[in-house]
Amino acid sequence: MTNKITFIILCFLLLNCKNSTDQSVKADTQLAELSQAKIEEETITKATRNTEIVFCLDATGSMSGLIDTAKEKIWDIVTDLAQNEDIDTLKMGMVFYRDRGDVFVTKQIPISIDLDEVYADLLEIRADGGGDTPESVNQALVESVNNMKWSSDKNTYKTIFVVGDCPPHMDYSNDIKYTESCKQAAIKGITINTIKLGNSCSEAIVHFKKMSECTNGAYLKLDQDAQDYTIATPYDSEINSASKDIDNSRMYYGSSVVRRENYDKKEKSMKVYDDGSETANSSRAEYKSSKTGRKGAYGTNEIINDYNDGKLELDKIKDDQLPKELRGLSISEKETIILDLSNERKENYSKLQDLIKMKKEYIKSKESEQTNKSSFSKEVIKIIKEQSEKDKSH
Repeated sequence: MTNKITFIILCFLLLNCKNSTDQSVKADTQLAELSQAKIEEETITKATRNTEIVFCLDATGSMSGLIDTAKEKIWDIVTDLAQNEDIDTLKMGMVFYRDRGDVFVTKQIPISIDLDEVYADLLEIRADGGGDTPESVNQALVESVNNMKWSSDKNTYKTIFVVGDCPPHMDYSNDIKYTESCKQAAIKGITINTIKLGNSCSEAIVHFKKMSECTNGAYLKLDQDAQDYTIATPYDSEINSASKDIDNSRMYYGSSVVRRENYDKKEKSMKVYDDGSETANSSRAEYKSSKTGRKGAYGTNEIINDYNDGKLELDKIKDDQLPKELRGLSISEKETIILDLSNERKENYSKLQDLIKMKKEYIKSKESEQTNKSSFSKEVIKIIKEQSEKDKSH
């Protein structure tokens, strides 16, 4: 009888032990699954965190300071933003406005990941016209909201910066007022920020504030010329030289239409080295070498880039779909040329990274001297970062 009781107790203890082990394994499994799900969720969120910016700028005669600042500092803005590893892609577009009766009422630069193309078009803009007030702010804003190809992705931070000194025409009967454009912007998830420049046209303040308030955007009042400072470094020239060599090595394949489109983009990129300032081009090189900037740096069907990514299948590409440098050659001869160019690009890229690092250290050492100076670009960067972080947390 005693043996029977002992046997029953032992069985009970073994059963409890097994249940405890099973529950522990189950708990560990559930914890691992939850951890993996969280990692995957964070990866997906990070991969889809994009930024789209449209600058809606007054281009009348009084805005020469603003246009010059845009040409000099636009690369500093995107370079600073590209340091945020959460940004996968960055797109930018522009709308310039004057008024009816001027050479143009508005002029658009389509939103694009190819910021070289955007910048090349920006360099063609001159401040002119005006001489009276108000301006065609309403038309510029409606085009910024409705004519740009905004992403429908809810995780994308989308913003418009309206910058100028004078109010919108509220007396044009066939004009869509900014109050209506603001509603459309809110529906599309676009934040409108406004920057009123200078002390003239004080009646513009109420309109610029209302434009920003309708989408919970920011309103700023800055000096007439949108002043900013630039720190030239001893490395800018070398940075531009290495960057220019990389851009000059771009070669394209595909149909004649695809090649022509990409070579047109390359031509614009090369022209910027001559038309832009040395300091702006240096910041441009820094942006294009970043993870975000590289996405739009080469265009599509770029031979060296696709070769490095293992996407180039030379035996499947017809001779007339190749650039002239590679036509009429054997596969091995083509591969030799491409490999040499690839190695040369990698050397230039490595050199560029070293130079950019020294440039950053130099700027950091000089930054303290600029403490009390106005900076249009830093104000814009601050707004974008604050809104992007707030938007991401919702």
